[in-house]
Amino acid sequence: MRIELKPGVHLNIIETQQFKTTRISIQFIAPLAKATVTQRTLLTSMLETNSADYPTQAKVSTFLESLYGASFGIGVAREGQVHRISATMNLVADQFADSSLLPAAFDFIQRLIFRPNVQNEAFDQVTFDREQENLMQYLASLDDDRQTQAALALQRLYFAASPDQAVPSFGEIDALREITPTSLYQYYQDVLAHDQIEIVVLGNVDAELVTKLTEQLPFGPRATVGSLSFDQPVGPEIATQTETANVNQAKFNLGYHVEIDDFGPKYFAMLVAESLFGGSPLSMLFTNVREKASLAYYASSQLDALRHFMSVQTGIDADQQPRVLDLISQQRQLIIDGEFDEARLQAIKDGLINARVSGADSPRFLSNQALFHALTPGAPTDLASFTAKVQAVTKAQVQAAAKTMQLQATYFLTGANNG
Repeated sequence: MRIELKPGVHLNIIETQQFKTTRISIQFIAPLAKATVTQRTLLTSMLETNSADYPTQAKVSTFLESLYGASFGIGVAREGQVHRISATMNLVADQFADSSLLPAAFDFIQRLIFRPNVQNEAFDQVTFDREQENLMQYLASLDDDRQTQAALALQRLYFAASPDQAVPSFGEIDALREITPTSLYQYYQDVLAHDQIEIVVLGNVDAELVTKLTEQLPFGPRATVGSLSFDQPVGPEIATQTETANVNQAKFNLGYHVEIDDFGPKYFAMLVAESLFGGSPLSMLFTNVREKASLAYYASSQLDALRHFMSVQTGIDADQQPRVLDLISQQRQLIIDGEFDEARLQAIKDGLINARVSGADSPRFLSNQALFHALTPGAPTDLASFTAKVQAVTKAQVQAAAKTMQLQATYFLTGANNG
């Protein structure tokens, strides 16, 4: 059930008796912009830590405990060319409580989101200093995670011509240093006034009560975002970058442009092709590069369909980099040439379907599916539709999908003594 509360503000209710909990999610959706992602990330910490009515984190925790141990958190994510802030609360379903918890839950959410800890048109200085420092330390710590470092470096290289896409979804240290309690509060006001709002409530709930409670949230009308999909044009040359660091295991990552549509035939063909290429334990990269050739400590691929982007991640011995590049290219060519049998193709499909079945046991997964269906109406929401479309993918379609995987960038992080 999808209800327009106001222009740009929608309520999505998923009535199910599958779980003993109720999940409430409020999504703030805005165009992805390098200038705002860091502010949005810091804002999540400011809003979930305390508020005018719950001035300390201890008071927030005490209230959540009073709701039979409810949980509340706020995070960020990038979806194609939009950025979203997710405020989520999980609580015991009313059927397992002495009385309905929904009114108290919505009141709590409203007090945290709409009544932040603010003085003189600025966020509380003590809270701000603490959360800014916490985020600073987190961003700095990423330099010690070499896999993450390589993934972010590949993203910057691949999307060099698209700065909004190149920036991490959680922001950057340089931008964080420039934020003040006043500037963040001003941006917070902009988020409340202009972000598209999608509210998703999942559980064994009274739809009429949920609608009444969400209507009380003081959101005004606003515009909606357009298509989530971002498609950077294919460049004429492959961008390459090599960096050195104190690493024993080199990281070699590759970025490909892929042709894909919004949950149409090309989407499902690419879903299967990517899983066969490197996205599953049955993939070519895993079985041939890692296992048979023993050229990688790990080797896998990941598909970001909304950005027409596929990445390959490997951990290798630095002197094997040329061989690894050649062998990865060979795996793509094997798929293009149809060098895989129907049994393997079916096993890949079964893996995708089984993963979807497992996801159906998660309130978070189902809530996100409802959100994506709201933002991209063609997205399948039911298992039967997803299964049918995956099973309909032919070998020829997989071959054609692999042919559209065009290498655009390679990033190599090697040890200082490995050249």
